[in-house]
Amino acid sequence: MKLRLGKGFTLDELREAKIPVKKAMTIGIAVDHRRRNRCAESLQVNVDRLKLYMSKLLVFPRKSGKKGVKKGDTPKSELQNVAQNTLKEIIPIPKPNMEVESRAITAAEKEASAYKKLKKARTDLKYDGAKRKKANAGAWGQD
Repeated sequence: MKLRLGKGFTLDELREAKIPVKKAMTIGIAVDHRRRNRCAESLQVNVDRLKLYMSKLLVFPRKSGKKGVKKGDTPKSELQNVAQNTLKEIIPIPKPNMEVESRAITAAEKEASAYKKLKKARTDLKYDGAKRKKANAGAWGQD
């Protein structure tokens, strides 16, 4: 399937990455409560993206009041020369390798006709009921 950016991360993905939903919305992580995870692989890929984002994230303390730096805030020593990110896509989706190895076409593949296969399937489907009726009539006549 084609991978693309969505509207936000699911609640399960945030739970796996150990990020509270309310905190996620304050630190630039979009949350889509309607989305569901259909497979474990995509869930794990998105959890890894969230963990990578959290490892690169520098949270500035709100105010240097009496309480000081909160848990999760970056110390002032690391905040000296930090440039603000202006890119829209912070963590890009890894692009899979879509190249397919070429191979020689076999004689059986050259002789096979897709049109004939489809035509045979269509006629078999059309006359399936009549064939079954005929077969059942023959079975009834033998008793």
